[in-house]
Amino acid sequence: MPAWNQRLTKSLHQTRNQPESRYFQLATIDRDGVPENRTVVFRHLDDADYSLIIVSDTRSGKWTSLSHQPLASICWYFSKTREQYRFTVCGTCLTRDNDPALINKHWSKLSDAGRKQYFWGRPASVRQNDAPLRVNQDMSQPPEHFCVMKFKIQAVDYLSLQGNPQYREKHWQDKDGNWITQPVIP
Repeated sequence: MPAWNQRLTKSLHQTRNQPESRYFQLATIDRDGVPENRTVVFRHLDDADYSLIIVSDTRSGKWTSLSHQPLASICWYFSKTREQYRFTVCGTCLTRDNDPALINKHWSKLSDAGRKQYFWGRPASVRQNDAPLRVNQDMSQPPEHFCVMKFKIQAVDYLSLQGNPQYREKHWQDKDGNWITQPVIP
């Protein structure tokens, strides 16, 4: 297990009771080359391929941006432990067409409130007359536009703000796929 993965696992464990530690910022580039940044909900770390997992909607800007440019950046700050992780990632989007088991697994983990969001309409479309967002559809099965996004970690920039001096290290894979760790000046 790479050193950054051990650190991240520890950070997640130490902050497991803090709801804000489940959110990170995802930055993508849209078709016009404009950076887009948003907060997303962390769902899972796939240790098999070192991917961070979120759920999303294929009608969203994230999907469009990643379809155009799969390279993205993630920044995740843990306030309790005063640690920041910056990840360089390559995103892939999985739907029920290419991974129905994964889609069903993540759909089953969502609360009813989480599921309802996928039936409100197209993300960023105009809301009519500030009408309440109600759902009358069967929510037992994921809609076609529900997707899982995997962000395969390619490099990590870790910073601990505890202590004086602070501590920073970079992580990347060599040509053989081995993870290299290098402490750097914060």
